[in-house]
Amino acid sequence: MATRSLVLSLALTFYLGYSFTVGLTDPNSFLKKIPDWLSIPIFFGCFLLYLLATWWAFKGFSDHKLIALTSMGFCLLGLGIYATVFIMEMGHGKASPGQYDYDFATLDPTEKAIVAQITHDAGLGLQNAVFTEHWHVGEAAKSTNPTNSFQICVQKGHVTALNLSNHPIRNLAPFSQLPQLGDLYLRNCGLSDMSDLQSTKLGRLDVSDNQITDLKTLRGCPNVQWLFAMNNRLKSTDGLNQFRDIVSTDFRGNSIP
Repeated sequence: MATRSLVLSLALTFYLGYSFTVGLTDPNSFLKKIPDWLSIPIFFGCFLLYLLATWWAFKGFSDHKLIALTSMGFCLLGLGIYATVFIMEMGHGKASPGQYDYDFATLDPTEKAIVAQITHDAGLGLQNAVFTEHWHVGEAAKSTNPTNSFQICVQKGHVTALNLSNHPIRNLAPFSQLPQLGDLYLRNCGLSDMSDLQSTKLGRLDVSDNQITDLKTLRGCPNVQWLFAMNNRLKSTDGLNQFRDIVSTDFRGNSIP
């Protein structure tokens, strides 16, 4: 019974380790191909299997103490991680009081002027702003239908995320003047050269559905960790090594061998 528990707990822990490493960072991993509706059943299925392995370890403790204790250790580790993820998901999508600002009242005046310039160049105005939380800013980027609005996230008087997808962007320099901008979504904006974008704060960048031909033009954003450049005109990933802390990329729809 203890041996059976150890085998099951090892298999589950291996799957858990894969899920939180390769599974999350590799766009071609099999986890990315699992339908969303299967995620919750798999999550709870693995949780129940950990409980089963724990029960087997208790049942076989008297016969194989060392094996049972080892299995219990793996089970406690797995159950602890699952409990942590569950608690985090319960709080996901719920902003803490004062965490976000939902108007321009508290925004730094200099940054407000920069946002006004950016939106004016895109054929919009500040009145078209949709204030939202950090995790919702990128949702509109998935649509290819132009809208008369843009998404913005403001925290403690600073712009931390912007989504100008589906609007023409001709000048990237103003984005570089937003010191706390961490997430930027510029899908389908008619971009071909990203050289004017200079930001060491930027961590997530989505420039899919443009005409970018060279990743080296993104040298001004060395700290990008999540880079999405689907459906561009890239022929290679030359320049990817300039991103020191890259975690995830997506270059589907390009002519990359």
